[in-house]
Amino acid sequence: MSNRLGDFADDDVAGRKKIVDQIIELREQWKDCRYELETGQVRRPVAMEKPTKTTTGLSVAEIKVELGRIRTNISKLKDKLQERPEHKKAAEWQADLDRLIGLREAYEAEVADLKFANSGKTEEG
Repeated sequence: MSNRLGDFADDDVAGRKKIVDQIIELREQWKDCRYELETGQVRRPVAMEKPTKTTTGLSVAEIKVELGRIRTNISKLKDKLQERPEHKKAAEWQADLDRLIGLREAYEAEVADLKFANSGKTEEG
């Protein structure tokens, strides 16, 4: 991989950064393997993947609680991005923000669907 760094123009920092990030990640994976072989334990905890889909089977009240949490996190991330747009984790924060906005929209649509479905039940009964 490091041989590919010479293929980039001298001023192509973004292109080189992708390769360097891949090299660093590969080195970390090797360190994890060596550590686990030597000690029999995991070197670093496996990161939990953040949810990208709504949880099914929630009541309207549970969804509203989840929406409140999501809205709070959206607000915090927007503040972080506005205050520190050049931070090294800004891209990660933006991806998290996009994910949360998608979840918020999905939960809001689910609440609307549940309310509509429940309104039909009360009129018929």
